[in-house]
Amino acid sequence: MADRVTQSIVNQVKHYLQRHWWAPVLAIYASARVFSFFAFLFFASIQEANYWTAAHPAYFDFLNIWDVEWYHKIYTHGYPVPLPTNPDGSVQNNEWAFFPAFPYLIKALNWLTAVDWKYLAPIVATIFGFLFIIGAYRLLRLRLNERTTLWAIAIVSFAWASPVLQVGYADSMQLFFITVAIWAFVKRRDVVVALAILAASLTRPGTQAFALMFLILAIIHRKDVRERWRLIALTAISGVFGFLWLVIAWVATGRWNAYLETENSWRAGFTGKENITPFLGWFQSGGFFIGQGVGQVFIAAMVGLIIWVLTRPSVRALGQEIDIWSISYIGYLFVVFFPQASTPRILFPAWPVLAALGVATVNQSKWAKGALLAASIGGQLLWLWVCWKYTAPDYTPP
Repeated sequence: MADRVTQSIVNQVKHYLQRHWWAPVLAIYASARVFSFFAFLFFASIQEANYWTAAHPAYFDFLNIWDVEWYHKIYTHGYPVPLPTNPDGSVQNNEWAFFPAFPYLIKALNWLTAVDWKYLAPIVATIFGFLFIIGAYRLLRLRLNERTTLWAIAIVSFAWASPVLQVGYADSMQLFFITVAIWAFVKRRDVVVALAILAASLTRPGTQAFALMFLILAIIHRKDVRERWRLIALTAISGVFGFLWLVIAWVATGRWNAYLETENSWRAGFTGKENITPFLGWFQSGGFFIGQGVGQVFIAAMVGLIIWVLTRPSVRALGQEIDIWSISYIGYLFVVFFPQASTPRILFPAWPVLAALGVATVNQSKWAKGALLAASIGGQLLWLWVCWKYTAPDYTPP
């Protein structure tokens, strides 16, 4: 009798999951965020008084530090015109480094619900995180079976920088739009592709990578005239959208390089007054953090490792479009980024590489897979300890 009852329950669960494909995805994502919730609580309990909060802040107070302050400033009063400058004429840190879609969405939702920013921003970010994971699931299912997809989703959900999906940053919103754009491109829904890239271009930097992605695919498909022109058109559209915020900042402030100079104000602590130079950021970072000569050699080795990872069969198994996106986004970062403590978070849009790790390990033993998840959880704890918890003077922003 007990066996029959147990089997009946199992069958009902299987039937429910078959009818509600999103349920296991939600369970995985919720499990990851619950763990991060308790991890945040732990580090809040050992957080000393700081610039943003008193000692031992409450959960939502602890989630509203670091760059959340800048998004909150945009939510409160918009963008500064003219640009704030130092006595020597250099541009100060200011709101133009942060894009408007997320804080203005929170502003609109606050008007509708009267819920304060402190609560609304992380809640909305967490919801966008779930929408991103749902989008990632649907995208991966175009190429992978259910078992492999769910394992890949678990790795992405528990990734080192995944706690950022539940704080008042725009990252989860950008990840959602990026994933929608790739899914729509694979499904040949180009209007959705364009709209998703436009939304992403007003959320966070990085959509120039789509132009590179479509250009690479146009070269690959050069013998298919119709497909090539489709890809060239998408290259042009995403290229324009990728520079949209730079143009908006130029028009609003009257300075053509307003956004670039604002970004440079953050990098100045590492590189002095030297302007952003394409392709040099990684090697400058290696020299700053590791030492001249040795640092550059280390970066060259890291570039070689990244190339090796991106050419693995497990990455190619995701499909050409997803593979090329990862290559393009990391290539974009190689052109413009200065690696520092925020690197795990900035790399998150290349999440298909994590999914590829799922492909490579799906047939490993339960112990091996458990060890991989344990390493991811340990990475989360390390990320929160080193990057999120603030100990003055702190040079490790998340």
